[in-house]
Amino acid sequence: MAVKRTAADDAATDAAGSAAEPVAPGCVTFTDSAYTSRSLFLQAGDGLREFKVLAGRVTVQADDDEALAFLGGHADLQRLDG
Repeated sequence: MAVKRTAADDAATDAAGSAAEPVAPGCVTFTDSAYTSRSLFLQAGDGLREFKVLAGRVTVQADDDEALAFLGGHADLQRLDG
């Protein structure tokens, strides 16, 4: 038999879950006006960094200055937040 959850159960679950989850740094999202799905590559030393556009959006960490400069300078991308 199914047990109905109460508001007290939800509050206890939320409190326990929030204590266990690490706080992620802020993110910045760009929208792609040309493609809904593609990969963008940035030369990084001897390798490449890949940024995946999914559903017309690509998201990077707000403290990633190299990625922000690369994506911000791309003609097809527009910054949505920040």
